[in-house]
Amino acid sequence: MADKKRYKNKKEEGFTLVELMVVIAIIGILALIGLRVYADQKNKAKDSIVKGNVSTIHTLIQSELADNMASTSEVWSSINKIIESSNIHLPVGEKQTSNILGIDTSEPEKAGNGGWVFVFVDNVANPSIFYINGVNAEETDWVFENHLEAKK
Repeated sequence: MADKKRYKNKKEEGFTLVELMVVIAIIGILALIGLRVYADQKNKAKDSIVKGNVSTIHTLIQSELADNMASTSEVWSSINKIIESSNIHLPVGEKQTSNILGIDTSEPEKAGNGGWVFVFVDNVANPSIFYINGVNAEETDWVFENHLEAKK
């Protein structure tokens, strides 16, 4: 009789398997929600870095264009030098040392260029408007809805 009493007391003290599985399921759901929020914040932080880089390049180009000595063609031909001297870094940490387009007049592909700043012009031979933007971390869109423009 005493053995049966001990067995009942032990059974009442512990958690059932169902209770433990419910707790584990709740913890799993909360962890999944937390990871998703973390990933979204990580991409927003990367996009903020790219926006800052785009603004930096925009300011540098605008400053070069404001210099009466430099023509728009000279500024365009030295675009890689401007980007390299800006010391901007991609969200992954490496330094961006050139324009991803080289010297072109069209927007770059978004895929494969996440975090990069690019500059293109309306006319390579005689540029009048410089367009500056960057590719977002997800490589699906630009960081600014409209390209920033720099003109003399």
